Amino acid sequence: MSNINYFPFRFGFVAIVLLVLLRIAIGWHFFYEGLHKFDPAEGFSAKGFLGVAKGPTAELYYNMLPDLDGLQRLEIESVKDAKGKERKTFIAYENAWNEFYTRFLDRHTLDEKQKIEAANIFNRYLESLHDGATDVEKDVEAFKKSKERYEETKQILRNDTSFEQKRRWDAMMKYRSEAGTWINMLDGMTNGLQSDLARLVSPQLAGDNGHIVTKPEKVWVPNPCVQSQMRLMDLAVMYGLSAIGLCMMLGFCNRLACLGGVAFLVNVILTTWPVPGVYPPLPTAVGNFMFVSKDGVELLAMLLLASLPAGRWAGLDYFLWHYGGKQLAKKFCPACAEI
Repeated sequence: MSNINYFPFRFGFVAIVLLVLLRIAIGWHFFYEGLHKFDPAEGFSAKGFLGVAKGPTAELYYNMLPDLDGLQRLEIESVKDAKGKERKTFIAYENAWNEFYTRFLDRHTLDEKQKIEAANIFNRYLESLHDGATDVEKDVEAFKKSKERYEETKQILRNDTSFEQKRRWDAMMKYRSEAGTWINMLDGMTNGLQSDLARLVSPQLAGDNGHIVTKPEKVWVPNPCVQSQMRLMDLAVMYGLSAIGLCMMLGFCNRLACLGGVAFLVNVILTTWPVPGVYPPLPTAVGNFMFVSKDGVELLAMLLLASLPAGRWAGLDYFLWHYGGKQLAKKFCPACAEI
């Protein structure tokens, strides 16, 4: 790398002040975006953003979301109930319920009366699950076949006219909405089961939910902290944005923070894809773009900050550099020590 002092110009005081202000301003933007997503009332989920990705990488983002179309969770199989009678059920949900119910009994010390009540609650919900599967089995199978035909047609036809883009998008949203109706019903039953069981332990736990996770939604590596893939992705975004913003404001490992922000913004641009002719177009409420969006401008600004020692100007990187970093740079990369 070349030493900036070799160039016929130097940064003036005003330029450095403005670069520091730019670093702090972008850092605050990232930090507040991340912090705001922790608000339960906000109901943040990366699914809402990644699920409507556009452009050439859209399928990549769709595949990152666990069972986006709900096909695995809507799988219906035959099982035998407590009386030995064969019944239809949403197998992913029944397996998740059985797993949670076993953990619930192991975790809590219940007296005989509470155990009987817990069994009654569980069996009532299980009966409702079986009845629901029987009622909608034909509709679900018709939905799956229609969805399969749509996917086959989409792979064969490569027509990218505006009309075809709109038709494919509307069809995709229609299928997701149809599956979402059943998924929301099943998730509601799941939350109700957990809430009613929790009420047996303590009235204050009534309304507790979110701990029953179906197999298609589970994280790849089981752990006691995060059970669902979606929750893991949401936390990664929330903590990642907050950490990037805080590091930039403090000027701590600023270059790494900027590169992390660049990686995030690249994904934002790929999902929104501000290119003319792509359906659906970006909402005009956030502005009018052609190739260069607000995210693209911020990305370029972060690349600029990553290329400069902006963290050493009124930042903690000053101490990291002068009390260890510079000595290491001289040892392993002498040219870097002059930057």
